[in-house]
Amino acid sequence: MSRRKSSTRWISAQDFADLRKQGGMTRKEAAKALDVTPRTIQNWETGGARIPWMAYRMLRILRGFALPGVAWEGWTIRDHEMFSPAGRQFDAAWLLNVEHVFSQARLWRQMYARSGIKKPASTVLPFPDRRPVAVERVRPLEAQPKKQMGGSR
Repeated sequence: MSRRKSSTRWISAQDFADLRKQGGMTRKEAAKALDVTPRTIQNWETGGARIPWMAYRMLRILRGFALPGVAWEGWTIRDHEMFSPAGRQFDAAWLLNVEHVFSQARLWRQMYARSGIKKPASTVLPFPDRRPVAVERVRPLEAQPKKQMGGSR
């Protein structure tokens, strides 16, 4: 029976121990988070057993060092906030607010569709221009220069 190469990766004991310590976790806390025994964590960190890549990846996710999937590349979670690859932070209240805004917009769209009102594009008002409009001041007649009548002699 031939064994084909598995996509399973293995992590060094030192890398796993460093990650756990950087995350401020004890072996017991790591074991609970990964649903293994503290003895398993000890075996992984002392080289007594190979560390599955998914256990290492899950510890990274749980400690906020990474999020799963290609779409989340560069996103992290620290404390109670999520950080984008650009460094913008999002807390739970902000994300909940965004979710409410999108839910409300979806409901308005559904209500509008059910109303049967058809608005042609010509009746939709354009977004107001926020740029200041230059206003030409009109000088009083007395202040305007007088035009000479006729040609020069």
